Amino acid sequence: MEETRIEELAEDIQMEIMSWLPLKSLVKCTCVSKQCASLIRSKYFRDRYLRRSMTRPRLLFVNFPFGRDVLLHSVYQEEEPLLSSGQQQIRISPDPRCEVSQPIRGLLCIQENTKIVILNPGTKKLLTTKLPKIQAHKNAVITCFFGYDESTDEFKVLCMTKLASDGPSEGAINEHQISTVCFGDETCWRRITCKHDHSPVTQGLCKEGLLYYGAQSSSNKSLVMRFNVSSEVFSVIEVPEEVQLDHRWKLVNYNGDIALVNDSDFDYGIVNGVFDIWVRNETAGDWRRNKIEIAGWEETVDNHKFYFKGTIGTRELVFTLDSVIEGSFLVVYYDTATHNLRTFTIEGVSGDQLNDVRTFLDHVDSTWLM
Repeated sequence: MEETRIEELAEDIQMEIMSWLPLKSLVKCTCVSKQCASLIRSKYFRDRYLRRSMTRPRLLFVNFPFGRDVLLHSVYQEEEPLLSSGQQQIRISPDPRCEVSQPIRGLLCIQENTKIVILNPGTKKLLTTKLPKIQAHKNAVITCFFGYDESTDEFKVLCMTKLASDGPSEGAINEHQISTVCFGDETCWRRITCKHDHSPVTQGLCKEGLLYYGAQSSSNKSLVMRFNVSSEVFSVIEVPEEVQLDHRWKLVNYNGDIALVNDSDFDYGIVNGVFDIWVRNETAGDWRRNKIEIAGWEETVDNHKFYFKGTIGTRELVFTLDSVIEGSFLVVYYDTATHNLRTFTIEGVSGDQLNDVRTFLDHVDSTWLM
């Protein structure tokens, strides 16, 4: 029986077949067939592939071995066998002081001092662009956030530069600039205005076209900033008086809501399996303190220090180490409905205790940068 080449099939059949292929196979297709490459790089196929990938989200681990290349490793977070299927790995060589953003639609934004790298871990493709030149001061601090504009299907990078004299706010000169990521074209930076003087203190969390991050005002008041990626307008969200934000706090996804978590609460383990988080109710416009109790926690995790990373689609809570312990990296899932507590060893994330491992939830495969 004579074989039929994929290019000879109807276009909709080609797309259906390719939408089930792993990214590694799609990359090969773009190299051997111009017709397949054109289909794969089309917006229609990109959206179709992304929709399917969103039903199979991943945990992404960014492993920083001391003095060596960075290892990015991902596994499916909800498919059996849990946390071992669909493994992907990529090595990159960024500046050791780099900052890695929350992945959005399959892309990572990595800030290496004054350089921005956009990376698709699945395709192993990079897009590098320079940050705007500034009147550099030895105390200059550059903070970048990664966002996505759902109305225009565009990624944006928000850059804030602070030239401080004495303190974190006193005598500071703030510049806010933004860039729309242009795939294939040179990225341009535009200055934008922020009416709220503040200094970012946490990493960002982008949700439904809104970028959130913790900050301190010029009067050292804690607040959460909300940046509309489409309109490019900043707004302020007040936080409870009990919340004093600094770099140890973070924003996480908690069953679809944004929540504030203090990593300092986990430095000595979760005492008696109980910890607090602050959950934002966007409809009511307020915060509530949630006390989370985990039965059997200390018996399960021994003396290891796990940090809360948020929830996944199954509504399970996810906890991970922040470094490799005895050559292994562990992840814990907790189901608040069934009280089921499970521990997993992630194969491929190895090294020693000098390793810094950052964990991101809900990473997906996408065909950007192909």
